[in-house]
Order: sequence, then structure tokens, then C-alpha cells
Amino acid sequence: MARPKRINLPFTLYHVMSRTISGEIAFRGIADYNKFIHYLSKYAHLFDFRVHAYCLLSTHFHLLLESGRQKTLSEMMRRLLTAYTVYYNRRHGRHGPLFQGRFKSLVVEKSDYLLVLSRYIHTNPARLQKPLDQETYRWSSLHYYINGREPSFLYTREILQWFQGNRKEYAQYVKEGLSEQTTPLIFAQRFVGGEAFVKRWTARVKNLEKQGSRPEFRDHKMEEELVKQILSHVAGEYMCSPDVLLKARRRQGALGDARTVLINLLRDYLSWTCQEIATFLNLKEKTMVYHHQYKLHGKKDLYKMYINIGRKLHLDH
Repeated sequence: MARPKRINLPFTLYHVMSRTISGEIAFRGIADYNKFIHYLSKYAHLFDFRVHAYCLLSTHFHLLLESGRQKTLSEMMRRLLTAYTVYYNRRHGRHGPLFQGRFKSLVVEKSDYLLVLSRYIHTNPARLQKPLDQETYRWSSLHYYINGREPSFLYTREILQWFQGNRKEYAQYVKEGLSEQTTPLIFAQRFVGGEAFVKRWTARVKNLEKQGSRPEFRDHKMEEELVKQILSHVAGEYMCSPDVLLKARRRQGALGDARTVLINLLRDYLSWTCQEIATFLNLKEKTMVYHHQYKLHGKKDLYKMYINIGRKLHLDH
């Protein structure tokens, strides 16, 4: 049976899941968990996603995400999984993909299933073969819901409003889920919602597919200004003009290093695809963007330059 085409739209609530290849361990220690959460924060901010809940487990993870004005779920997840895999492979001396080739995403009926999905995600540790206390499990968003001090990328307010902000009542709601059937009903491998919601969305998706792709919801003026700033700072650090930096063909030496830093800044702090970056910089093919990402993470001096320029631009890295 063919897999359904991914629904990728603005202002949409998603339940996203991904598993590792052949059950490989995805998080071997505290540093790995923290790095994944760092990238989740970074790309949720970049692509304007609200993270309502998350849970990281040894071989898979669950995210409850809501898109903003951009229809960029696929690009956001690609950036997140690629960045983490590059880090993980470098740290643990392995090669190749870590997660299965296609993450799973379900469109969720927000009005009736936002709470249900948050409870399902937060009770995952307790449903493992070796159950864990979900209230004290460190790599789930539940402990923030209970104790407060949420990180900036985690949006707890909407769910807690159902309990008038009472965190203890939400904790009790999650605990009750352990003795109930909390697995959400999935329709057509695409939806979590009631019958009317599924019919409405099925019709909407068919109409969109007939119309073809829709334009991205981007702030083009903001992106243009940020590109100018990034170019100016990289050119200044490497003492060359922005034009030379854009047209440079050399892969070695200072200009090659400058191009590597530039490509990674464009990739990480703009909502451009790899193909758009390749076109902008006259790269022969988009896979060259990945080459420069590996190069950046393989050289401490380049990575330090990348971080320093990001700080000057007041970017969230």
C-alpha cells in the first residue's frame, strides 16, 4: 500500500514520530538528549513552530507541534534530524542515517485532541517494557508542565489553560491516563480527530492537490536583510568583499572556509531549502550543502567562527 502524501500546511497541529533504523539507540547519554533538545528549540524557533509537548525515548521520539505561518514541517524536521545525526555520528564514530527515512506525521483535531495527545505523549515512559515514572522522567516535557520553568520553545500555556493554570490538576489528568486507553485513533494514516474533522480535511487535501503547491508563507523582506547581514559579517571576518564570497569557486584556503561558514549560517538561520542555497551560491548540486555541514563540524576553528558570527547577529544558536 502506497504511503499517503504528507500534509504540510500552515496553522496545523501535528503529532510527529520517528524511530531509529533497526532499533538502534538514539540517545546514549545526557549530552545526546540535551543536543537533540537544543536542535528542537533552534529549528522550532526558526520555522515558527509551537512545541506543545515532546518525549525522547531510547529508540524513538514523539513531538506535538503546531505550525505558524509557514508550511515547512518537512523542512523543519529534515533540518532537525540531519543536524542531530551529524552530531551523533561525529560523537559516537558511526556513519549513515540514524532515523528511518520517513518520519510519521498526523494532522490532529486541536479542539478535541490537543489534551489527549499531550497525555498520550507524556505517558509513553510508563508504557515501556521497563516502566519509568513519567512525572520524573527527565527527557519529556511533562516535568516542565508540573514544575514550571519552561524553556522558551515549549508552549505550555494553551494546555494548562484547560486546568485554569493548575499544574497539579494536569499532572493528575496525565496520571489517570495510565489506567485508561489513551492511544489515539488514527484515520487513513493521516488524521487524529472526529469523523467530521476527517471528512473536512480529506476534502481540503484533495482540493489542494488539484490546485498544486501553494506559495510559502515567508517574510521575504526580513530574509533579504538577514542575508545581507550574514554576507557582510562573513566577508568582514575573512577580509574579502561579499561579491567575491558569492562567486568564489575555490574549496580550499580562507575563501573555502568562508564559504563553509556562510553556507551553514544560511542553512541554519533562514528557512531556505538546500536547493535554494545551492542556487544562490552557484553550487553544482544541493548535496554540496551537506558537504559544507560536515566540514564545519569537523573543524573547531570554523565552528568557533560560525558561533561568533551568530552571536554578533544576535541569532539563536
